[in-house]
Amino acid sequence: MSTCKRFRSIAPQVDRIFLPIPPKKSDAKDSDQKSSFKNLVIRALTTPFLLISQMIKLKPKPEENNDLDFYSCYVPNEILKNFQGIRGLHLRLPCHGNQKHNPSRNGKNSTTLLKWRAEFGRELHSCVILGAKSWSEKGRVESSGEEAPSRVMADDELKLRIVWTISCLIAASARHYLMQETVKGLRMIESVVVSDESDQGRLCMNKEQIEEIRRSSKAKGDDETTVESRSRVPALRMKMWYLDRLEVPGSGKVMEGATLVVIKPAVGGEDEARKGSPGRSDAEMVADAFEGEGEGEGKVMAEAVRKLMVAKKCYVLEMNSF
Repeated sequence: MSTCKRFRSIAPQVDRIFLPIPPKKSDAKDSDQKSSFKNLVIRALTTPFLLISQMIKLKPKPEENNDLDFYSCYVPNEILKNFQGIRGLHLRLPCHGNQKHNPSRNGKNSTTLLKWRAEFGRELHSCVILGAKSWSEKGRVESSGEEAPSRVMADDELKLRIVWTISCLIAASARHYLMQETVKGLRMIESVVVSDESDQGRLCMNKEQIEEIRRSSKAKGDDETTVESRSRVPALRMKMWYLDRLEVPGSGKVMEGATLVVIKPAVGGEDEARKGSPGRSDAEMVADAFEGEGEGEGKVMAEAVRKLMVAKKCYVLEMNSF
């Protein structure tokens, strides 16, 4: 009892919270529904890499499509109800099933790399994705001392990058949907980060973007901005840099099929349209996504994206709203 009283006295003084959400305990019913749409949704939240192929294979039952029961253990509203004075929240979601470890951290094994960072207000403001078909120690690959020259990307390679992009956008929009009610209930909140246990992707919202969510919730109904348990993604314009092979000397790593994608709304975000702001440059968005993460992996990613942005070959694509 004394501990509870002390906790209650401390709670109003806390202005920033890091909240790791434990995995949901499985029961017999959950095991029976392992391939259901509910589990597909949480895969979208935390491990989007295989999402597209699963969406093609699975046909959920109509009554499961909008079932939000599965979200209840991940929405932190009840936990945070006594922390009305917090200004910063970092929520870390659990990994799903066997996807426990980040493939970019598997030591010397040659594995696929996929990292992303997205910003949302009412809708998507920006998303930056770094990917590679292979991510391994330099000693495992014959080194030439320089990057492979840019070439035209093959159709299959381009299709793979589009799958990466769509899966990351779905993951980001699902996290945004998850947090909308939470940020509306925390009146003093100024920054939100939603990451996953493997640190593959991050959803970020600043004070202005949170205010945008609140304004839109008063002006418009939920069905105008959401689609089946995620936020609608607007029409987009993408820039994609690609190198067959990229050496990252600072880490002793080699990326095969290294790809950097910078994504913005095709017609500008709501705040840009209202204020007449030109928005951030591609370089600023990439720096926000991968610079300043300290030593180790963050430093490696920053070095890789700097090299990719000076690549001669850059693809420009557009995508419809979905």
